[in-house]
Amino acid sequence: MWRTISGLAVPLFVAGSLNFAAQLGIVAILGHMGGEAIYVRSLYQPVSLVVLALSVSFAVCGQVAAAISKGAGRPQDVMANVASLARVWLGLGTALFLVLAIAAPSLACLWQVDAALRDTFTSFLRWASAAGLLAVGAELCAAGLRGYGHVRQATVLVIWTAGVRIGLVAGLGLGTGIGIAAVPVAEAAAGLTGLALGLVLLRRTELWHPPAVRIWRREVFTDLRRIGVPIAMSFFVLAAYNFAVIGVLGDYGENAVAGFTVASTLQNIVLLPGMVLGTATAITINQQRGAGEWPRIRESMRGGIEVTVVTYVAIAALVWALHDPLARLMGGDAGVVAATGAYLGAVALTYVVQGPVLASLTVMEETGGGFLAIVLNAVYFGLIVAVGAVVASAVGSADGFYAAVAYCNLIGVTVPLVAVRHVRKLSARGGAAQEAVATG
Repeated sequence: MWRTISGLAVPLFVAGSLNFAAQLGIVAILGHMGGEAIYVRSLYQPVSLVVLALSVSFAVCGQVAAAISKGAGRPQDVMANVASLARVWLGLGTALFLVLAIAAPSLACLWQVDAALRDTFTSFLRWASAAGLLAVGAELCAAGLRGYGHVRQATVLVIWTAGVRIGLVAGLGLGTGIGIAAVPVAEAAAGLTGLALGLVLLRRTELWHPPAVRIWRREVFTDLRRIGVPIAMSFFVLAAYNFAVIGVLGDYGENAVAGFTVASTLQNIVLLPGMVLGTATAITINQQRGAGEWPRIRESMRGGIEVTVVTYVAIAALVWALHDPLARLMGGDAGVVAATGAYLGAVALTYVVQGPVLASLTVMEETGGGFLAIVLNAVYFGLIVAVGAVVASAVGSADGFYAAVAYCNLIGVTVPLVAVRHVRKLSARGGAAQEAVATG
């Protein structure tokens, strides 16, 4: 089971790392365009999180359905499901774009955008939102391929779209002088070419069934409600957590806030293996669900947690041993470096727990336990903010907050136990239903 999950996780990690590198690369390129480009892109960040939350929700729903179709031996269902999700996205995405396009001037006033940049921001918001609609085609193709087991083809698609994004932003933004306008152009190009490549890759597999595109699968609404909505809510909980933490650390100076932001950026990389191992475990479980192999999903869950723990023992030790050099690498100002190093030094060893927690939450989100995962996330992040604020106030420094984060991470050891219980219930219900059909 370790080999199966690891075999899925490695390409997923490569794809996730490339996407993350592309985002950092685009920010770096915008930095060379001047402060105005970074300023406008930063203002768009809250909107981009909403668009990202929706697109990830749709993609994961497609991935889960494809994995179940794999187990059931029904490759023709994948294109039908992808097409149905695309129809729903077209309606929902168009409505979102219209709302943002109309609200753009009001948002510029609400966020107190500099008068000289309001027209630029309004135009960028509208074009970037429109371009975001085009990205979902490639995302759904990759999700279908990945869920059915064609992980390498899905990775090729991710590499292509990431390369187009960063290449066009650099080439157009710096080479032609159109500046930040290159971002929506690159996003649209990545979406359209990614969709074309995705269809080519699908055609080379057993998933290619063009007549299935005309089939409407009403089940996508159930999938979006049970899987998509909780995933989108997770993004909003995380956004609220970051907002609250900045509020708490703001009392201890700009270095504390900047240090946390830098450490969080690094932490995104550190926690990526946990997310992809959770996704790999969920894909394996969903394929077994489709095949009716209900007893085996318990073994898969156990194997997923075991390989995640082993992975994070090594990661935690490495980050803890190198937390000061990493802080110096990530931050330039001495005060920011000190704050970043203090945070990493306090929490690094707790990644042994936090990695399996993230993997467990991912499995729950992708196997129908998303709302329970939301509750656990909300309790966890709320506990950090509440306890951290009290401890930091009592100590009189941000170090108290860092210590609170570390202790709260340790409490998270209960989350894998909850996830294992969820999978056991899923196995029991599926086995009972299968037996009832067989005897009825």
